[in-house]
Amino acid sequence: MRNIDDHTTVLIADDSELVRNTVSRIVARLGYHPVTASGGNEAVSMLQSSLFDALLLDITMPGKDGIDVLRFLMENNYALPVIMISGSGDIDQVVQCIKIGAYDYLTKPVDAQRLEIVLKNAFSESALRRKVRLLSAAVDQSPVAVVITDNRGHIEYTNPSFTAFRNALSESSAPQENIFDDEAQPESLSMKFRNSIVSGKVWQGDFCNHKRNGELSWEHAIISPVASQDKSVSHILAFIQDITEVRKNREALLKSNRRFRELADLLPQPVFETDRKGFITYSNRAGFSTFGYSRKELKRGLHALQFFAPEDKSRLMHALRVKKTSRPLGAHEFTVFRHDGAGFPALVYSAPITGRNGSGGFRGIVIDITELKDTERKLRENRKKYLDLFQAIPDAIIVADAEDGVLVEWNRQGQLFFGYTPEEFSRLHIGDLYPDELRDEGVAYFRNACNGRAGTLETQIVTRHGIRIDVHISSATFTTEHFHRFVGIFRDITQQKHSERLVRDNIRMKNDFISTVSHELRTPLFSILGFTGTLLREQDELERDTRMEFISIIHEESKRLSALIEDVLMISRIDSGRVSYKKSELDPSITISDVCRSLKIRADEKNIELRLRVCAPMEHIFADQDSLKQVAINIIGNALKFTPHGGLVQVRLSCDAQSLLFSVEDNGPGIPAEDIEKIFGKFFRVERPGDAVDGTGLGLSIVKEIVAAHDGTVEVHSIPNRSTVFLVRLPLLMKPCCK
Repeated sequence: MRNIDDHTTVLIADDSELVRNTVSRIVARLGYHPVTASGGNEAVSMLQSSLFDALLLDITMPGKDGIDVLRFLMENNYALPVIMISGSGDIDQVVQCIKIGAYDYLTKPVDAQRLEIVLKNAFSESALRRKVRLLSAAVDQSPVAVVITDNRGHIEYTNPSFTAFRNALSESSAPQENIFDDEAQPESLSMKFRNSIVSGKVWQGDFCNHKRNGELSWEHAIISPVASQDKSVSHILAFIQDITEVRKNREALLKSNRRFRELADLLPQPVFETDRKGFITYSNRAGFSTFGYSRKELKRGLHALQFFAPEDKSRLMHALRVKKTSRPLGAHEFTVFRHDGAGFPALVYSAPITGRNGSGGFRGIVIDITELKDTERKLRENRKKYLDLFQAIPDAIIVADAEDGVLVEWNRQGQLFFGYTPEEFSRLHIGDLYPDELRDEGVAYFRNACNGRAGTLETQIVTRHGIRIDVHISSATFTTEHFHRFVGIFRDITQQKHSERLVRDNIRMKNDFISTVSHELRTPLFSILGFTGTLLREQDELERDTRMEFISIIHEESKRLSALIEDVLMISRIDSGRVSYKKSELDPSITISDVCRSLKIRADEKNIELRLRVCAPMEHIFADQDSLKQVAINIIGNALKFTPHGGLVQVRLSCDAQSLLFSVEDNGPGIPAEDIEKIFGKFFRVERPGDAVDGTGLGLSIVKEIVAAHDGTVEVHSIPNRSTVFLVRLPLLMKPCCK
C-alpha cells in the first residue's frame, strides 16, 4: 500500500517479537511509520525522548506491563491515542484500560482491517480534539478580549480577558446581556458594532477611553461580522486589546532611541548599527571620525564587510550566523580598515537587533586595541625572556604557593635535580623535598622566608630515588594581585662539601705527617747526633768494641732515616706521577727469598719464626724488581713489627691459572674491622692503646700504588687477636703448570 503519511509514527510495545513484527508490517502497509519496543520500560523511555502519534500497547508484559504504561501516560498528560492489544482472556483488563483512558483495543491475532479502522478513527478524533483544545486554550488564555454577539448585540460568549477588560472600565460588576447596553463601551465603539451588522464589513481601529480609576486607556478593536448560510449577518465577533502600554512603550522607545543616540555620541569608541543585509544604518560621531567616512557616504550605502580584512570576512560571517541563532553577547578580534586604507587591530562587540520578525541586523561597538596588542607583545617577549632565563639557570629553582606550600612551578634543572615528573611535582609539598628528619627544618625555613625573616640555609634534600644531596638554599618571595609565591634556589654543594672534607682531611693528614715524620726523623737523628758527639768527645778514652758498637748503632739509625726519607720521596713521586717502573721478566721467588733473608735478622731479634714456602715450579712475572722487593719488605716488615715475641710469620708464593699469589700471614693482634678500609690510606696508623709502634703510615699506601701499577690487587683478611693475612695478586706471563 502506498504511504499516505510518512510523518505519522506508531509505537508498537509488545514483549513478543512475532507480534511486533506482524503488527509492524501491517502498520507499514497502511502508510504509517512503525517503531517497536520490547517492553514497558523501553516504551516509556522512548516516549520520553521522542514524539509518537499513536501507541499500540500490549496489556500483559514482564516488568512494567501495559496498564502501568497507560497510567504513566494519563498521569503525565500524554495526548496520543493508546490502543490496547489483549489476549482473548483479558476482557476485564481491557475494560480497566478503557476506564483509565485507552482509546480502543485489539485482540490477538491482530486483524489488519480492524487495525486500519481503529487507527484512522483514532487519528481523526485525536486531530479534532487537538484542534478544539488548541482553539479553546488559545481563546481562554488570550490577553485579547473576545466577545461574540448575535446580530442584535446580545452577548453569547466572552473570554476571561473581556470580563477583566470591562471591569477595568465600568464600576458595575453586573453581567450585561447586550453589548449596546454596556455603559463601559464608548459610544463610538457601539456605533462600529451597528455599522458592521448593517454593512457586513470588518472594521478595526484605535479608540480612547477612561478606566474606572480615571486613567486614560487606549484600545485596539477588530469587529468582524459572521455570515450565515444565506449570507446575512448572524453574529458579530469582536477582539479588543488594551494598547495603552504599547503606546507608552512606543513613545518610551522613541525617547530611548534619542537618548541612545545622544549617549552614543559621547562615547570615544565607534558605535554602529546595521540592517539585516549588513549595511550600516547608524554610526555615532566617533565612528565617522575614526573611520573617515561622511554621513552622505553612509546614506549612499556602506556595507559592514568593507571595513574588514579579506581573511577575516569568512570568520566574521560565521560569528554573525552564530549570533543570529544563539544570540550570545561577546567580542571578536579583527583587523579593520579606515577610509584611507590604514588598518588597525580592534575588538568588535556585537549583538543582534531582534524585532518581531527575528533578527533585524546588528549593533555593536569597535575598540581600537593597538596599544593593547603592543603591550601584549611586550608582555609575551618579557615572559619568554623570563622563561628562557628561568630554564637556563644552572641551579634548581622551585616555586611554591606561600599559603599552603604546594609546588606550582620549577625549572628544567629542578626537574633533573629532584628526578620528579611534572605531574609528580604538582602533587608535592615543599616539605616533601627534605629527608624526614630535616622536614621540619625545611618547612620552618619556608615559613620564615614567606614572612621575610629567612636568609640562606645549608641542609640536605632527598631526590625521588632516595639520594641525599647537600644543598645551599637561598630564597625570595613575590606577590601579585592573585597569589603569593615562595622561590627557592637549590645549589648542589656536594662537591664543595667533599672538597671541604678533603681539605680538612689533608690538613689533618699534613699535621699528622709533620708530627709523625718529625718524630720519626728526630728519633734516629738524635741517636746519630748523640753517638757521634760521644765519639768526637771521647774517642781517645773509648775502647775499640765500644766505638764499633756506637758506629753500628749510627749505621742502623742512618739506614732507618734513609728508609723513612725514601718512603716520603716515593709517596711524593707517586702523587706527582713521576714514578717510572723498569719492568722485566723475573722469577718472583728469588726476589721474595732475598727479602726474607734480609729480614731474618729482624725476626731473630724478636725470636719470631719467619717461614717461606714456595710452590715449584714458579712461573715468571713482568715487573719492576725493586718495586716488588719494596712491596715484600713493607708487608713482611709490618708482619714482623706487629707480631709478638716468639710468634710466627708465614710467607707463601703460589700461582693459579692467571696470577701469582703472594701472601703474608702473622699471628699478631689483627686489625679492627672498622680500620680494614683505611689501612691503605696515606699516614693512617691503627690506634693501639698502650703500644708505641714506629712508622709513618706510608708503607701500605706505597704497596697499593705499586701493585695497582702492575695491574694487580692487594687484599687483607684479619681476625682480631688471632691473625692477619695480606694477599697480593700479580698477573703471570704464561699459564702455570702447577697450582
